[in-house]
Amino acid sequence: MASQPPPSPPPSPADSAPAPRQTPAEHAARAFAPQDVPTPPVTVRGPLIATPPEPREPLAPSPAPPASPAPAPPTAPPASTDLPPPSPPPEVVPPQGEVTAAGVEIVVGDEEQAGIEAWNRERIERKMRGEYERAGRHLSELVNDNLDAPLRLNAIRILGAKSTRPSFLSRVFAPYLTPLPSPSFLSATFSPDAHAPAPPSDQTLRSLLRTTRALTETLEKFDLFRGLDATIERSDSAFAEREDVDIVLRVQEAPKYYLRTATDVGDGEGNATATAKIRNAFGGAEVIEGNLSFGTRTKSAFQLRLDTPVNASTTTHADFSIFSAQRDLNFYASCNEATKGAMARLRTLTPFGYHEFAYEAVLREIGNIAPTASMSIRNSAGPSVKSAISHTFTRDSRDDPFVSTRGAYLRLKQEYAGLGGDAHFIRAEQEGSVARALGNGFSASLTARSGLLIPLSLSRSSKTRTSLFPDRYHLGGPTSVRHFRLNTLGPRDLGDHVGGDAFYAVGASLLTPFRVPTPWRQGEGKGSWSSENLKGHVWLNAGKLIGSGQPCSTLLSTPPSLTAGFGLMYRHSLVRIEANVGVPLVQTQGEGGVKGFQFGLGLSFL
Repeated sequence: MASQPPPSPPPSPADSAPAPRQTPAEHAARAFAPQDVPTPPVTVRGPLIATPPEPREPLAPSPAPPASPAPAPPTAPPASTDLPPPSPPPEVVPPQGEVTAAGVEIVVGDEEQAGIEAWNRERIERKMRGEYERAGRHLSELVNDNLDAPLRLNAIRILGAKSTRPSFLSRVFAPYLTPLPSPSFLSATFSPDAHAPAPPSDQTLRSLLRTTRALTETLEKFDLFRGLDATIERSDSAFAEREDVDIVLRVQEAPKYYLRTATDVGDGEGNATATAKIRNAFGGAEVIEGNLSFGTRTKSAFQLRLDTPVNASTTTHADFSIFSAQRDLNFYASCNEATKGAMARLRTLTPFGYHEFAYEAVLREIGNIAPTASMSIRNSAGPSVKSAISHTFTRDSRDDPFVSTRGAYLRLKQEYAGLGGDAHFIRAEQEGSVARALGNGFSASLTARSGLLIPLSLSRSSKTRTSLFPDRYHLGGPTSVRHFRLNTLGPRDLGDHVGGDAFYAVGASLLTPFRVPTPWRQGEGKGSWSSENLKGHVWLNAGKLIGSGQPCSTLLSTPPSLTAGFGLMYRHSLVRIEANVGVPLVQTQGEGGVKGFQFGLGLSFL
């Protein structure tokens, strides 16, 4: 039997005595004293968070079993020192309706990236264009609603014209301003209406917009400014009324100095040229221009020219020039020619065309006669003075001065020499052309030139009326009658072509588009390549030149020289360039016909 614990002793009298009573201070200190409260560990549970097993305290090692342990009762489990395995973590079950997040990487190629950037730029441009269009429509509606609003132009102000004379600008602006009434001492002093309000103006916003546009176009014609901005602003005058406005022009002046050097090859001649220009030299749109050139045939040439508008006009100009040149004429005549002179011209534009009046005084000298020169050239040797006046009328309605596809051109020149000097003659020249478009890039043109010189002085040797060698016409070359050497048509004395007093030349040309097959090209225009400036052409030229003293009927009684061919034509911004292959069909004995290839460069072609 199991032993029973001994009974507890009875309490003593001291233990049963009541506890001593606490003072209020001790009670308060005990009540408010901090106590350590054990906090259970925080366990986070959730559907996506695995719950770790709860930690277990390590058990103390059990004592060794006795040598002969007592048999356990049949109802007790078998004794073991191994710990039970930990419980598995709870199964994680994802909530219904939720999808696990996944990352996707998109790789874009270079072409696709370029397409995306182009689309983005186009979208931004389309958006900005739409904003500009909306602003433009709003401004247009605002202006259209106020076109008939009464306004009065009080002044025209220009900002930025530092090198231009105010007197010149005043003459330019004068036609656009209302003239002031003439001053009157009596009306200003004694008239009761001296301080009456100004009469209503007949100007409106519509008329001022037209005035601003016309004024801007006028200033652009003088070629003084590169940037020009015109606005209509309220007048800043202290005496301005409510409807008074000013036209304000903000400009940026063009460069004053200009220098250019170039090398030119054309008409069988090569030149190196230098051009210097001073724009707005004296503040009134004056231009001082100097040209200097050296070449194979023109040994040296110099020209200094002063051009100025007359009374601040855009249609009337005056210029004065001095010039000097040394030319080698041995390619068609056995001599050289030296010229020195001066020229004054007045040019004006009318509704009918362009007029030019000129006076020219020139000293010509034929020298450096070759040993093989003919008697005609030897008789022309020496100095001669020409003093002449001339008038030139030009009317041009062509779409392009170099390669015209439609329109017409007419030039008439009359000249009289005899105001002094050795040259006495009357000369008339005519030139005309017409062009028509045929469609599909084809066009046809017809050009005709003629000239007549009537000498008025007697020859020193034969006492007959003959012209001087420097005044005569010369014909032939890449720009006149093609596939003849330069100035080699007409009368000839030994190896010298001495020129003549009358001529005519006619040229017909068919321009064709020039296309090159390009089967290797892809996309638009893969079939062929073409250019607006490069064209093919087929031409036919005819010309006749008669010598001094021959009757004019000889022009019609004898057949002209005739050439035909085809080639390529390139329209440069400054000149026209041709490369032709042709042959003379008819030529007079002694004329310089050329077969095969010929190159031409110039401004006006037959």
